[in-house]
Amino acid sequence: MSVMGAVVLISCKKKEEYTPFTVGLGLTGIDSVAIWIDLTDRIAEKCRNADYRLITANFLGEDGQISEEAALAFFKQCLAEKVRVVLFQNIAEDIYADLLLQLKEQGAVLGAMDIVSSIAQYNSEVKNYEAGLFAGRECGKWVHENPGSKKVGVCTYSTIEIFVIRAQGLKDGFKETCPEGEIVFEADAGMIVQGVTVGKTIINTYPDIQAVMGFNDAGPLGIWEAFKEEGWTFRDHPIGLFGIDASEAAIMAIRAGDMFKASLFMDIIKLGDELYDKCVQTALMGLYDESESFIIVPMDMISLNNINIIKTP
Repeated sequence: MSVMGAVVLISCKKKEEYTPFTVGLGLTGIDSVAIWIDLTDRIAEKCRNADYRLITANFLGEDGQISEEAALAFFKQCLAEKVRVVLFQNIAEDIYADLLLQLKEQGAVLGAMDIVSSIAQYNSEVKNYEAGLFAGRECGKWVHENPGSKKVGVCTYSTIEIFVIRAQGLKDGFKETCPEGEIVFEADAGMIVQGVTVGKTIINTYPDIQAVMGFNDAGPLGIWEAFKEEGWTFRDHPIGLFGIDASEAAIMAIRAGDMFKASLFMDIIKLGDELYDKCVQTALMGLYDESESFIIVPMDMISLNNINIIKTP
C-alpha cells in the first residue's frame, strides 16, 4: 500500500508541475478579416501538430473598432498563463508596453506584426503605405485603360492608423496611373458585413462607379456580395474591385472572373509561418540572432493572368 501511495503521490506531483507549451495569438478581426482567419488557421494547425496549446484574442470590439482593452486583457492572460510565445498585431505598444516587458522577463518570446515593436524580439513588417501604393497603381491602370466614369471609391478604416496609411497609399497610387480619375467616396469597411453596407450605398448613390479599392480584401468582397444580391454582374455593370492580402476568399473571387479583378499578395501566411518558427525555436533552444529579427514581406499583384502562383483551392 505504501508503494502504491508513493506512486500516486509522484504522479500527482508531475501533473501539477506539467505546463504545456502555450502560444498566444492576438489580431484585429481574428475571426472576421479574411487574411487573419487564414493565418489563425495556419498557426492553429502548427500548434496542433506540435501538441502546443493556443490561446487567441480579437483586438476588435463588438462595434468593429480597435479595442485597447481587448489587447490589455490578452497580454494579462498571456502573463498569467506563462505563455511561451506571443504573436500579436502591434496596435498600440505604448498602452501595453509594461505587460510586454513583464512577458519578456518571464521568458516569453514576442513576435509583432504590422507595426514594429521596440520590445518584441521579432518583427514581421508590412510596408503599409507601399502596399497601398502598389494596389492603387494597379486599380488606376485598369480604370485608365477601360471605358467608364473614372469614378472610384476607397474602403478604409479611419480608426486604425496602419489602415489609414494603407488607404492613403491606395489613393496616391491611383492618381499616379489614372490622373483623370476621381475618388468620389471613402468608407470604413474592414469586414465583409461592412462592405455589404457600402455596396448597398453604392447601388443607391454611385451606380456609375467604375472601381472600388480596399485596404484589405474583406471590404471589396462585401461590396461584391451586395452587388450579387442586387443581380449585378460585370457584364451589365463593368465595375472593378481591387483588394489587398490575396486571401483565399479573394483568390476564389478573382478566379470567378467577374468583378473582383486583383488583390495584392503579401504572403501573410508565409510571414506568419516564419515569425512563428523563429519565436518557437528561440523559446525552445534559447537561440536568438538579432540580425534575423526583422521579416519583410514581399509584394506582388495577383490577377487572372498570374493567379496560378497562389496555391489555394
